[in-house]
Amino acid sequence: MPRAEMVGGGYVVFDEDDAAELYWDGFFGRPVRVAKPKKGDILSPLRLTHHEVRYLSERNKLDIFKGKKRIKIPDFKGRARTVYSVYRHLRDNGFVVRSGLKFGATFAAYVEGPGIDHAPLLIQTVDINQALTGIEVIRAGRLSHGIKKNFVFSSLDAQGKPIYATLSWVRS
Repeated sequence: MPRAEMVGGGYVVFDEDDAAELYWDGFFGRPVRVAKPKKGDILSPLRLTHHEVRYLSERNKLDIFKGKKRIKIPDFKGRARTVYSVYRHLRDNGFVVRSGLKFGATFAAYVEGPGIDHAPLLIQTVDINQALTGIEVIRAGRLSHGIKKNFVFSSLDAQGKPIYATLSWVRS
């Protein structure tokens, strides 16, 4: 089973075989030294996000260590719980989920994976009780239209299940 080391506040996979397995079998992590990986590139060290580590460890596909001690990831609380629940739901439904920060969103979701296709979805997680302003909605719509992506607001319903609302431009 692949092994990740907790280093500072992040997680790193140092073993090359483990890094290649995680990256090419689901596009988990980001190689530290390679911006746009191609088959055959050396992928270690591979940085993993907190969401990736939690997701993989929940599925018994990753061991996490701090030094020589095996550790568990604490449960997410508050907004982090919402964000992770949406991440998990998207991954479970076949999407490759990456940070959407450069697009002004929480996530970018790919059908195939980075470098293979473009992410068709930008997902912004919000609190179910948060009122969105008109400016936030217009900004999201204009941004996603300008880069040809669908913008999705996501939250959790009363039962803790992810729900989604998509913006689409309509010509009048």
